[in-house]
Amino acid sequence: MRGLILIGIILVLIVISSILIYTQYYSKMGTHSKPIVTTPEKSLRIVSLAPSDTQILISLGLGKNIVGLDEYSFELLQDLNETSLIPSNVTMFSSISPPNISGILLLHPDIVVLEYGLDYQYIPDMEKAGLNLLVTNTDYALSLAQIEENILNIAQQFNKTQVGKEIVNWMNSHMINYTPSVNVTYLIWIEPNGEAYTAGGNVFINNLLVLAGGKNVFANESGYPLVTVSNILIANPQVIIAQSVYNYTYTIQLIEKYYSTTSAVRDGKVYVISGLAVDLIDEPSVLSVYGAVLFHDILIGKAPHYINTTWVKENLNVSLPVF
Repeated sequence: MRGLILIGIILVLIVISSILIYTQYYSKMGTHSKPIVTTPEKSLRIVSLAPSDTQILISLGLGKNIVGLDEYSFELLQDLNETSLIPSNVTMFSSISPPNISGILLLHPDIVVLEYGLDYQYIPDMEKAGLNLLVTNTDYALSLAQIEENILNIAQQFNKTQVGKEIVNWMNSHMINYTPSVNVTYLIWIEPNGEAYTAGGNVFINNLLVLAGGKNVFANESGYPLVTVSNILIANPQVIIAQSVYNYTYTIQLIEKYYSTTSAVRDGKVYVISGLAVDLIDEPSVLSVYGAVLFHDILIGKAPHYINTTWVKENLNVSLPVF
């Protein structure tokens, strides 16, 4: 996701409902005990409508079977210099929600992989149109363990259970786990009045912070709450990590204007992230292990105060594994 206002607003609308959607999904959708994709892999045609799922499909070795995908998936692959993992003539959809049903139908896919949390209200229309759906909920996983569970479930649906296990093993080999010791807050979006959306203690981003050695100052909150300036000042984080609002300069101006008395601002421990850095944290999937590494580099002062795609590529050696 990019640090533009439209994307920021979309992100906020998505994350504040994550817990409810997660509960609805697992109470209504359940899991399949047998593969639902029976088309031979050589002729299999897949449409993927979320970056988190696209990562998993590519890691499963199904990148060349993707005939359509959302623009954020394509942008992620561009940032990674890995567009060669999908067909050169792939169709890109500019809208995740609502999905372009007519455009998807033109691709004659055998299976459409989509996120329940993003497109649940459109599932009946897609099924009515005759589309075969694999509905996932990776975007609303609450921990790396749940991401791995989702990977195994998706792998099973494509009859690639062993490959799914290899992906999970790869993720575990790249996992970090430090003792939480630094008080930190992660600001997803800062409003012009200083109020901000942050991560509570029962969401995926909190899990990354803890693995990286951070103590989330809003761990007692649920979901992705909107906190006031006074909430942040009272919490007094030692480190502030914020997604870019328009650009680095404006984001820093907001933080210094409203949170100047926090230890983070006084001690110069404010960090702004954009581009691929945001993707690693906000898109729960295979590459999320790098998100924890990024957080750790920030918490120990190893990262610069502005972390963009270039820095991530040069310093974290991020690559999408393919099995």
